[in-house]
Amino acid sequence: MDQRPVGAIRWERRSKPGGDDRWLARLEPRDARTFRRLVLPLVPRIERSIGPGSYAVRAAADGRLRPWPGARSAWRRAIRRSLVAATGSIVIVSDVRDCYPSVGERALEAIGCSRELGSFLRALADAGVRGLPVGPDPSAILANGVLAHADRLAAAAGCRPIRWVDDVVFAAAGPGGAIRAFDAWRRGLAELGLEAHDGKTRMFTDIGEALFAIGTSGGSDVRHGDHGIIPEP
Repeated sequence: MDQRPVGAIRWERRSKPGGDDRWLARLEPRDARTFRRLVLPLVPRIERSIGPGSYAVRAAADGRLRPWPGARSAWRRAIRRSLVAATGSIVIVSDVRDCYPSVGERALEAIGCSRELGSFLRALADAGVRGLPVGPDPSAILANGVLAHADRLAAAAGCRPIRWVDDVVFAAAGPGGAIRAFDAWRRGLAELGLEAHDGKTRMFTDIGEALFAIGTSGGSDVRHGDHGIIPEP
């Protein structure tokens, strides 16, 4: 059955802490229901594929996202524990360049998207959406499944990434482990048509500097979103 055109998309501009704008796609209710219905069968498989180092908002059985504040706090605690545990830590922080807009058919096929879902996303593309629309819960579920591929390659290289959505931290004792894992993560992204953001990739040898840059130091002088390359959502 041919995919019908999607309805009009309402675009909302949101300012990010760094000063850039993010455009959220608000789908018509009928299209939002279709998107959720098509992604729902993938939820169990995607959730099983996600490693323990991913703290991005996870999906409930009905395809809706669980509340994010607790997951965000757990991500910050995991980073602090990892950095303190690794004596002589080397820390690499990075994220994915244009993550949602860069998710194309190659990445979606890798996580088992159906033809019907592919047709629906192509209809969204005809309406002006690049890749996955930013805003709807099903997009976050699909992106999490795609990025889990790169996470697995990094973990196999010897250092499990600690990831929040597309923001990732590698911490290992000595430079070799973190660099090997980051290179594997970068290759995993490339296999699916994505790329690491070189402009937001940094390496630290000082734990305090790393925590400050990431924004997880917890100090009273560090307000959420004020510092670092990983702003609050």
